[in-house]
Amino acid sequence: MVDVSVLVPVYNVKPYLRQCLDSLKAQTLGSIEFVCIDDGSTDGSGEILDAYAAGDARFRVIHKANSGYGASMNVGLRAAQGKYIGIVESDDFADEGMFEALWKVAEQLQADIVRSNYWQTTRYGSRFQEELAGFPYDEPFCPMSYNPQLILRNPNIWSAIYRKSFLEENGIWFHETPGASFQDLSFSFETLVSVQRFVAIKDAYLHYRMDNMASSVHSKTKVFCVHAEYDEMERFLQKQNRPTYQHIWAAKLFLQHILWNESRIGRPYWIDYWQRAMERLCRAAEKGYFTHAMMKNPELWMMQRLGKFQQQVMLASAWWKLVADARQVFLAGAGQVARGMLTMMSRHEIAVAGLIVTKISDNPLSIDGVPVYALDASPADSEHDLVIIAVTPRKPEVQQEIFSALVQAGYRNVIVLTKELQEALA
Repeated sequence: MVDVSVLVPVYNVKPYLRQCLDSLKAQTLGSIEFVCIDDGSTDGSGEILDAYAAGDARFRVIHKANSGYGASMNVGLRAAQGKYIGIVESDDFADEGMFEALWKVAEQLQADIVRSNYWQTTRYGSRFQEELAGFPYDEPFCPMSYNPQLILRNPNIWSAIYRKSFLEENGIWFHETPGASFQDLSFSFETLVSVQRFVAIKDAYLHYRMDNMASSVHSKTKVFCVHAEYDEMERFLQKQNRPTYQHIWAAKLFLQHILWNESRIGRPYWIDYWQRAMERLCRAAEKGYFTHAMMKNPELWMMQRLGKFQQQVMLASAWWKLVADARQVFLAGAGQVARGMLTMMSRHEIAVAGLIVTKISDNPLSIDGVPVYALDASPADSEHDLVIIAVTPRKPEVQQEIFSALVQAGYRNVIVLTKELQEALA
């Protein structure tokens, strides 16, 4: 038997695919296979998979008609020959020792699931994400007994391995909804409510790509898919006659994702979105699954959500108009927030004339082709150009320092990135 089968679902991801496959090819675990499921790609991804399989017997390629992520994953699960199942999505990539490290821990501690932390990756580099903070490392525990809050963490199913027999014994598969999204949600939930021996590892191995705009997580057309995932969670719990407290956690998870998705939907769909969500949450409350204070007056709660959403829309609209009407736009800052704003402005076809910093020696000469200037050497017109302080609101002391320096230098049109503005632009 193969030690680990890594499932790689693929659909039109050619720009990132070779980096993903190269990272798998470099894995140090001796007994490993890579089951690549091509979901009807039309961009040449299938041909790339075939080329890797021709040169490395560890790669197996399954070509099928397009039927969605869940169906692809289930095809992979059925084909997998490994004792453990791993998952690497085709726009991500793994450190070479990932599966050897996870497999060793699983074998030593007889774990059904071993999950590590992960890296959030963009074109600017990778940042450590300690998603498992607060949970014991390197020892088996049952999440539902120790702390069910793990269910509400990001469903990073791709930073783990799963004992295949554990999945089979508990009837855990992926939800197959054609064209749907968020199908990792029900899979993550079902594994966490079922597992008795879960092991967390502090190290990170998987690089999760945050800036692939073709990813389904960025699709505004798929935000209703979370309803289907909640249906699947309820079906799973009812079929196995699971206790009420597990239904309660399913309802909490549903609400969390409904709130997370609301800022991503188009304004015309907002009322329908929340009406559908409220119907489900109220039904859950009637069954005793949910006791949130909003259930005392669902209409008032919904109206308040609508009010907040409308405020954000108006704030964002006013901000974009101000930026579009500006003579020139400069960003004060050159860190992660400034880089993110550069990307956002580029998508809106608004040019940034330059980045202004107080310490030029600590920064590159340019970022994405945009020049970086010291404050005292900036070509900006202090009276007419617009300067946006592109520093996270979580660092108000840094924002204040930059604001004071700009005012002292005579700048009159300065925008501070507040928490409310950041939420409105997100």
